[in-house]
Amino acid sequence: MGIKLMKKSALRMKGAAGPAKAGEFILVDNEDDTFDVMGADSVGNPVDISAVATITASSDNTSVLTVDPPTGMSSAMHAVGPLGSANVTVVATWNDGSLGPFTAALPVSVVAGPANSVVIVPGTPTVH
Repeated sequence: MGIKLMKKSALRMKGAAGPAKAGEFILVDNEDDTFDVMGADSVGNPVDISAVATITASSDNTSVLTVDPPTGMSSAMHAVGPLGSANVTVVATWNDGSLGPFTAALPVSVVAGPANSVVIVPGTPTVH
C-alpha cells in the first residue's frame, strides 16, 4: 500500500507558457488550494486511511509555496507570490506502526496570473 495526494481541484494546464509537465500541479501566484491524502492499494485504487494513519505535509520551497499543518487527511497550500517550483511532500505514518511510513510528493509550479497593470522595464544603458 502507498499513499496518493488527491487534489480537490482539477489539474490545470499552463496558458501561453505551454503545457504542464506530466503530474505537475499548476497554481497561479495569488491562489490557494487544498488536497486530501488517501491510501492506495496494490493497483492504485484509493483507500481511506484516515482511521489508521497520521500525516505530515511540507513544501521544499517556502519562498514560492507554503503548506498548512494537516487537519486529518487534508491540508492547504498557498502560492506566496514569486514564480517558481516547489514540491509538496506528505509522509503518512500508521498509528500502530504496522505499516509505513509512506511518502508521496506533488510537484507544483507557481505561474503568473493575468495582467492587471503595466510596468516600464528599462533596457541596458549604452554609451553614445
